[in-house]
Amino acid sequence: MSTINNVNNISITVNVESAYVSLKKYSEITEIPFNTCRAMVADGRIIIRPKKGEKETVEVNMIAMLKDAINNS
Repeated sequence: MSTINNVNNISITVNVESAYVSLKKYSEITEIPFNTCRAMVADGRIIIRPKKGEKETVEVNMIAMLKDAINNS
């Protein structure tokens, strides 16, 4: 759980189930088609955990995505 405060004394609480989720799970959570999510990873709109190998599973960094959403709001 993360609580975000801003200068206007607005407090928002967000519950993140896991710091990282598979791209398939992210697609299900956001209801964005899987192939669209793959394209969004390729162009940098979805932030992922750095992969050590080409065949590793893509894991979306949910904390970084939350921070990005806050910074761009």
